[in-house]
Amino acid sequence: MNINNAINEAVSRIKSIESGRKIHAEKLNELRKLDLFSFNSPDLLEKDFIKKISPTQLNYRIAGVDSGFLGKRLHALDIVLVKAVAAVFDYKKNSLQACSYFPKSFSFPTPFISSNALENDEFECNKSLLRLKQEISTAIQTIENFKPDYLFLDGSIVPQYADKPRKDSKIASNYYDMISLFQELYSTAEQNNCCLIGAVEDSRGSRIRAILQEQILSKQKILLPEQLENYFDSSLLSYLLKKNERSIAFSYSNNVEKHPVLMEFDKKFSKAIHALYLRPSELDRPLRIEFLCSENISAEADKVASIALSLSSFHREYAFPIVLIEADLRARLNLQEVSLMFDKIVDKLGRETAFLAMRRDSRPF
Repeated sequence: MNINNAINEAVSRIKSIESGRKIHAEKLNELRKLDLFSFNSPDLLEKDFIKKISPTQLNYRIAGVDSGFLGKRLHALDIVLVKAVAAVFDYKKNSLQACSYFPKSFSFPTPFISSNALENDEFECNKSLLRLKQEISTAIQTIENFKPDYLFLDGSIVPQYADKPRKDSKIASNYYDMISLFQELYSTAEQNNCCLIGAVEDSRGSRIRAILQEQILSKQKILLPEQLENYFDSSLLSYLLKKNERSIAFSYSNNVEKHPVLMEFDKKFSKAIHALYLRPSELDRPLRIEFLCSENISAEADKVASIALSLSSFHREYAFPIVLIEADLRARLNLQEVSLMFDKIVDKLGRETAFLAMRRDSRPF
């Protein structure tokens, strides 16, 4: 197949997929008329599958935490640079009154050096764990020092399965330290009456699709359950949700005891983690929002969605909480920063640098 044929085939497939999704979404609009409580399912936590949300007036202190990281492998050791930053916005009547940063608006990233001879998969996993630990530690300190009403994390409020190393890995202890930090974050937020929210920029979750297939479509013959098999939640809801609408709130997992990450958490927290999808703009995909809640799920989901909507409606084509956009800009790293540290090490070692760099990074041609 030549390049032109490949391009034409890709275009044809995309058009076919999108056409099928539109047809399915039109049929799924029947969900708007259903009383979900009539299904008597523990997975259907609200009466309505889709709800209209209004923005809230911003009269709060709102923090956003994000991090950046870079790693460099050397022959004898590994270097990872991590930078976590919190942006703290003070609002009054929707007007930004003040902005603070923690630890600073501009600072050199924190270096981590390892000489444990990690395998490639362990090195990649360790980079992610170090970033998460730094980010969650920053979030905890931000809550303690600034007492925000809301704190947003860029991404999930749950570590991902990809961050879990092998049981026999040298970095297994780092993983369990990170789990402890997440639980400390949940407790700190609860003790300081701070609402913790995760905003997932590009979600590839399929939990809401599974709920649809197993709990609704198996009983209400709107579509065959298998017709949704190749959908992610965000692609499905891109056709279902209109601007300023949210989906039904749902639990993070239907079986926390068997979930590969939640099984490590105290049940008090693992059972309190919920999510929903929100569409702040007609020209951007729905945004996955995660939050902690043990009771009055619907009321808490409305509150969380409303505050996220108010912060995410500043650009028609990029709907994301503005406080996290600011944190991301401050946390970004560039290759010059890790190169600067590497060059300093080389300067101090002198002749001993002959085998310092990896062979792939020291080719003469």
